[in-house]
Amino acid sequence: MRFCNVISIFFLTLVYITQASILASSSSRTIEAESPPEEASPAEKQPERQFGASWFPKLDQKKVKYPVIHFCHTKLEIVFGKHAEIWWTDWKLWVGVACFFGVWFKWLKYGYEEVYWQRGLYAGGINILILHVLQYAGSIKMGMAVVCAWLGAQAVFQAYIWFHSEPREDDDVDFVADTLYLDLSLPFIQIFVLFISQFGVWWFYMTSILGNFHFDEVNYLFWLWSFLVMQMTMIFNRGSDSVLGNPFPVHDVKWLIDTCETGKFVLQDEDGKIIPDSRFEIRKVDMILRGFFGFFCNSILREIMAYTIPLMLMGFSEPMDFVVYCVGVNFICTLDDMHERTYELVDRAGSPREESP
Repeated sequence: MRFCNVISIFFLTLVYITQASILASSSSRTIEAESPPEEASPAEKQPERQFGASWFPKLDQKKVKYPVIHFCHTKLEIVFGKHAEIWWTDWKLWVGVACFFGVWFKWLKYGYEEVYWQRGLYAGGINILILHVLQYAGSIKMGMAVVCAWLGAQAVFQAYIWFHSEPREDDDVDFVADTLYLDLSLPFIQIFVLFISQFGVWWFYMTSILGNFHFDEVNYLFWLWSFLVMQMTMIFNRGSDSVLGNPFPVHDVKWLIDTCETGKFVLQDEDGKIIPDSRFEIRKVDMILRGFFGFFCNSILREIMAYTIPLMLMGFSEPMDFVVYCVGVNFICTLDDMHERTYELVDRAGSPREESP
């Protein structure tokens, strides 16, 4: 009983103190409103000097949330922003063209090699060319249409060049499938659903860029860092460890289209032995559609994503959004990835066959 009395007295005292403070604050506001404002002395009129004001005076006035990031962005904007009235007088056009065609000349004349600095020069040239196209285009949608068409044509041209420069060996009677599009054990309806799903997710990604990208709200530091982190660290010159997956095996698809109706395919285990009751037959039309779906997603869409990721990341204002989307966007082109499965071509009776030289 005494405990309850003590608690009651405590709460009553707390309520009394709260009401008294509210009345005191309201009366002080009334007095301040009635009294005329006093003129401040010259010393009081001067703003207080804050730490870092001599280094970032404009940032202190604007009260920027991330002063270092904003400072780097403003300096990079001087270099990579749109400052020329006529499109062909912008330095980005000529430097980008020189890097692009210079690297291609080396690859076509001396052959393609996984040289890090050459890939960096090539990717950097394409990045500044994309910036130039979007900065001088009539609209972002028109500029992105030009960029996507250019990158798509580049993917087809690259596939054509590498296909003829590295032909498949004629005596091969097996192939390794690391994409669901070439997993012959899956029904075609599953392949079709995979293609629709993968293309739909990519379209959502592209729609986000078209609807949210504005040069008044971009961050050039994020653009530069996406080149370093995403392209030159996680995508290019990584081989099978690339976050966008392997390029589509055009050689295997061509071989499968030519031989799919001449025999059956059997699945091998890890020791190279044929798994019983694992024979698969596939029609040429089915194989052509699988090849088209896989090439479209893993070559054309993959190429477009590899060079438009900096556009998406430079549109963010929060550093954590940049970090999160560096990881989250990669799954689009790897939806069809799978553990490697080896298939072997056998004749109709089920015995292994050899390709004629």
